[in-house]
Amino acid sequence: MIIKGRESVLQRVVFELKYRYGYTYLDVCGRTVNLIQKDYPEWILRGNDPNPQNAPLLSMKNGCIFNFSVLKHDLSLEKPIGEGPLPQEDLDDFINQVELLSAIVIDQLGLKVFSRVGFRAWYIFPCDSEQESEKWLLDLGIYKISENVSTEFGGQILSAGIAIIILGEDRKFRIAFNGVERQAQIDFGQGILNIPSRSLHAGQKDFLKQQVAIKRRMRQNPEFAAMIDVDCFIDDPKIINPAQFIHTSIAQYTKALESILKR
Repeated sequence: MIIKGRESVLQRVVFELKYRYGYTYLDVCGRTVNLIQKDYPEWILRGNDPNPQNAPLLSMKNGCIFNFSVLKHDLSLEKPIGEGPLPQEDLDDFINQVELLSAIVIDQLGLKVFSRVGFRAWYIFPCDSEQESEKWLLDLGIYKISENVSTEFGGQILSAGIAIIILGEDRKFRIAFNGVERQAQIDFGQGILNIPSRSLHAGQKDFLKQQVAIKRRMRQNPEFAAMIDVDCFIDDPKIINPAQFIHTSIAQYTKALESILKR
């Protein structure tokens, strides 16, 4: 999305399907994992200690993470650290993964009653400072904070956000606008250390940026960003068509947000 002349970065997407009467999971967890790995060898176990309560899978193709349990299953994909937004190709692969794995889980667990289907996407708009992110969000004209709030408290508002739930024609939308402080990520070879940017002093930040510039073993995302968090969902859905639900959700909220925020 392009909002007020600023292009968004699609940071993360999640699909979730909640269901009832999924206790067959306790009997067929291993069989389901075997079936997924046999038909789609891109999937490997995430971690070295699988058990009936926790056997998440990781895609070697794009880093997508898959979890399933008695109550729900979900797939999530996040953009690689230090790289650009999730490309359309990765999003298409994610939607295909959702469709294929959902069909396997529904079949293996014999699912017929569903309590919620949802798709969520996080869009960030990189900013140079916390103040810039807050100002950019307020300038969208979606919400306004009364000056009386800061006056009565005898101070100034450092951050503000809003979450709106909208009942659409065939689904609900929860849309949140807020400023975020992103994590500085330092690669030490044996693991990734996440550090809030504000905890680094000026000298450490300068050093971090220098390391990024020469492509050494340190990587960093923008320190601050404005975020638009969109969650689309249907309660008690009668029909489950994951790919169609994701495609139509993206089309609906993209058109609406771009139309509203261009005014």
